[in-house]
Amino acid sequence: MIAKKLFVKDIKTKKINEVEIPQALMDIIEKEKSMEDEKNNIKPRTGENKKEKNPRFWSNKYWNKNSVTDILNEIIEPNSVDVSDLHMKDELCPKIWDSEDKMNEEVRKVLIKNALEFIKYCKVDKQDFKDVTLTGSLANYNYTDTSDIDIHILMNFDQISEDKEFVGEYFKNKKNLWSESYPATIKGHDVELYFQDTSESHTSTGVYSLITDQWLTKPVKKMIAIDTANVQLKAAHIMNAIDDLKDNRNYSDVIESVTLLLEKIKKMRQSGLDKEGEFSTENIVFKVLRNSDYIKKLIDIKNDMMTKELTLEGNKDNDFNIDDYGEI
Repeated sequence: MIAKKLFVKDIKTKKINEVEIPQALMDIIEKEKSMEDEKNNIKPRTGENKKEKNPRFWSNKYWNKNSVTDILNEIIEPNSVDVSDLHMKDELCPKIWDSEDKMNEEVRKVLIKNALEFIKYCKVDKQDFKDVTLTGSLANYNYTDTSDIDIHILMNFDQISEDKEFVGEYFKNKKNLWSESYPATIKGHDVELYFQDTSESHTSTGVYSLITDQWLTKPVKKMIAIDTANVQLKAAHIMNAIDDLKDNRNYSDVIESVTLLLEKIKKMRQSGLDKEGEFSTENIVFKVLRNSDYIKKLIDIKNDMMTKELTLEGNKDNDFNIDDYGEI
């Protein structure tokens, strides 16, 4: 007889909850177990030959090994989304700041060095730059142990080309290559370098100039009301959508879905920043997705699918038609 309940650990509370398995799902499991036992000529375990199993036995056996995994999706409950770090600190990060007004000088010099080397790497060291700034949560009171050190290099993109979208894409690709080649960390925080067009609006309640060594926008320590329930609900919805993509083997569907999801997340975040600023629900949802590695998971799904599509062994359908690409 198959157990009709599962014991699931709540990510947030760490408690073990007993969950009832729906009868419809029980019927599927019973049928598959019967077929599997008949196939392998396995007799049901009864009496003395029945071994004790831990509470997760049936979950592990049927969720991971049998075809029932194609029917079940991992459902992320909103209240299991960890938002425990979403609160204001009493002081700026002591690893980065000596006081409310001054950055640690050693940290500042190393960050400037990172920026200058990145400028050379991108081969734009002959261009004029307005400033190099620190922004994001480490320039504010809402930082966490996983916060990045966000360094923005401000310059006029028109110096390079009138096609700012092309310039932005170039810098984005160079940033990704730089991060893979030189994954620098300072005081346990990853250094993230960006080029920012001087004509681009940037919403942040904390901006510090590394060049002039002073605040451009000084953060204000205040109570922020965060709608954690709404954050958990929105984050869980997107997390489930990302998890659903893992079992999809259709190249076109996956690539399109990933592209749409990434665009949705980007627009959602920007909308929140424009309307309510850095502490908007939408921006915090983005941070939850990033800190839980769901953004990375989404990009990895796309990259893995693309790699298989471009590999002969991985592309079993191989229905490629060069005419679909038009004139080359």
